[in-house]
Amino acid sequence: MTEQRMKVDDGPAPAESEEVLKCMAHPARMRLLGALRVGGVQTVGELSAATGEAPGAVSYHLAQLAKVGLVEKAASPDGDKRKSYWKSCHHATNVQPDSADADVIDAFSRTAALTYQMAYERFLDVLPTLPQEWAQTCGANDRVLRLTAEETRAMVEDLNAVMHKWEQLSDARRAAAERGTGAAADKETVVEPVAVVQQVFRWVP
Repeated sequence: MTEQRMKVDDGPAPAESEEVLKCMAHPARMRLLGALRVGGVQTVGELSAATGEAPGAVSYHLAQLAKVGLVEKAASPDGDKRKSYWKSCHHATNVQPDSADADVIDAFSRTAALTYQMAYERFLDVLPTLPQEWAQTCGANDRVLRLTAEETRAMVEDLNAVMHKWEQLSDARRAAAERGTGAAADKETVVEPVAVVQQVFRWVP
């Protein structure tokens, strides 16, 4: 596993340490971090409402993530110091094969897999309520291909290039929205967060 990317608003992702991976190997923390990376600066209350975690639990998990440098407190956008605002510190989680003990990387990877599954199940829960255009657009599929290791590596590079193309569009749209200009500022343009989970692995029956 070389890299796991989750979109956010700032900062390059360093190669994560064993301490960071141990901290992230918890479904609630991984979900809270993802929520900050996608949604930007948020309060404990907003994160609690979005995830269903109790405010006390959210505060605890954020404190643990802050200890390893994944999140930090943010200035209040409206100057209200009664609320605790948080933001993510990096835009991705970068996992290198030699960055931690194999058991630690395995625990992190299994938590990530569970997080993907839970996210898709949340999508299925709301699917009946989505506008038809979104219900018809979203979906999932899988294929088992017969490839060499080198061909598989090349395929991953091709997939990453496609992802990069659409990521650039997403970044430009986010920047335009922050400036209040462009199509992103047009209220008739329906833009929603879209999750793309890319997994390539050796098939085991």
